Amino acid sequence: MESLKELRKSCESRRIPIISLATENFLWKLLRKHKPKVCLEIWGAVGYSSIYMGNIINTRGGKITSFEVSYPAYQEGLQNTKEAHCYNSISYPYDIRQAPIKKLMQESVDFIFIDGQKSQYGEYMEIIEKITSPHTVIVIDDVIKYHNKLIWLYWYLEKKQMKYKILKLELDDGVMIINW
Repeated sequence: MESLKELRKSCESRRIPIISLATENFLWKLLRKHKPKVCLEIWGAVGYSSIYMGNIINTRGGKITSFEVSYPAYQEGLQNTKEAHCYNSISYPYDIRQAPIKKLMQESVDFIFIDGQKSQYGEYMEIIEKITSPHTVIVIDDVIKYHNKLIWLYWYLEKKQMKYKILKLELDDGVMIINW
């Protein structure tokens, strides 16, 4: 995990947004509790959270698939996951809204982590409903700090009558948990 600490420092110094330490701790507990085998990450950036989650689920043979819209970030993420020996991670340089999701994700997903363009969270939900199962757990990051950008997400949740919980993990932010 030493390389992960170095990656966090590098991202912080370059002002590349990655998951907060509070979110990281929450994900550690959640992934250990739910024990997912097939995970999806929407917007993987430079690979920090993919490596982090991939290390946790690797002990059970789990794998993580990540989508990143920025090609330079995607390339850096590939290099970072390679250097971290995170071989259970695969990344695609696609905006998930245009990706052939059913073709790329051929099995149902147990766990989904969304940390992309906040105003598009509702669109992401419409897309991932094609690959979820009744036991899929979804974690959506930054739902308190960016509440005003989540209109589409709340419209989707209301339309589908989906229940969710918001957990405040920091003074000004937290995550949303949805059990599909």
